[in-house]
Amino acid sequence: MVILGIGGVGQVCAREAVKREYVTQLVLADLFPAAAERLAEQLREQTKATIEVVKADASDANSMAAILGAADVCVYAGLPEYNFQVMQACLETGTSYIDLAADGPGSSYQLEQLAWDERFKQAGLLGIMGMGCDPGFTNIAARYAADQMDRITRISVLDGDKSTVDIDGYCAYFSPATAIKECLGNPNYWTPQTGECFDWEPLSNKERIQFPEPVGWLDCYNVEHEEVATLGTSIGKGCEYVDFKYALSEDFVTMLRVIQKLGLASEEPVESGGQSVVPLDLVVRAMPKPAELAGKIHGHSCIGTLVHGTKGDRAVEMFVYSLISHDEVYAEHGSQATVWQTGVPPIVAVDMMAEGLLTRTGCIPPEMIDPVPFLERLRARGMRWDVIMKTSPLV
Repeated sequence: MVILGIGGVGQVCAREAVKREYVTQLVLADLFPAAAERLAEQLREQTKATIEVVKADASDANSMAAILGAADVCVYAGLPEYNFQVMQACLETGTSYIDLAADGPGSSYQLEQLAWDERFKQAGLLGIMGMGCDPGFTNIAARYAADQMDRITRISVLDGDKSTVDIDGYCAYFSPATAIKECLGNPNYWTPQTGECFDWEPLSNKERIQFPEPVGWLDCYNVEHEEVATLGTSIGKGCEYVDFKYALSEDFVTMLRVIQKLGLASEEPVESGGQSVVPLDLVVRAMPKPAELAGKIHGHSCIGTLVHGTKGDRAVEMFVYSLISHDEVYAEHGSQATVWQTGVPPIVAVDMMAEGLLTRTGCIPPEMIDPVPFLERLRARGMRWDVIMKTSPLV
């Protein structure tokens, strides 16, 4: 197995991978391998697997092919903008591929990845697109709920966090660049009549949503996200609407609006002091890395999928979710909850591949995976999930 990108999520992937004996060789690859070297020293004390650290540039498909070698699977936990280069390297080396997110803005990027389906089938390989927590777990949660209904009317992916952080300044619990681009891009929604649409303004449709306690009520906004691009068509059952709602604090929304108005969310280079500077890169460098927040976040994260539909003569509302304590995750795993929730699901997918439970080929979104064995193994790795279901007579 190759894990490419040893930031916070990649480190979680590596720690989870060595817990299973089927992993006999593990390659930790990163453009800046110092952190990977430190991690490898720790992991060698916990496993009999051979662990190698290599320097890798995900933007270069040829060099990546040399690193992948005879690997069975590559979990790519790096920047989504290089997904296609890593996919190409996997095709050249006969390596199955898993990533955690699509590049944006616009979920069409994930659809472009899924369009490589025939190439992967011809190579006898599996590619899973967006196999983190959201997207990832949330897709599988949608499938789990939908499988228990006759008809689906609405799917809403919900991401809420009620916590405090021991830092003075702004931060994002996952990739700051991804967080900023998602929130400031036009939100997407899906209907069967229109397909995927992006005609809402950024940070629009504010709605107060009740999450399970102790998270409770949070202000949520429609945000562009990968699940919206695929769930309506792949789950079917007459689904009429799909969207994604993200809880954002008033302070964070204000910060986003300010950097947007100042042009600091731009990825176009500008000249400053005789040097070319990308404004968004500057903002991201000023924010802490997600891995640096471990032990500094206190509170709870709740991520799940709310599915509305019918079963027989009853209306059904089912919320399949994972509710995690940042403090508990740090005490047990040395990580913050958002990073940990993202790093566990891709390794569960690898578990299923190793056990012969995931043998299909081609490029798929996560909801195409059998949800029951996946969720069983997710829980076995310590990522708790639960269901809230309400029913009422059809009017």
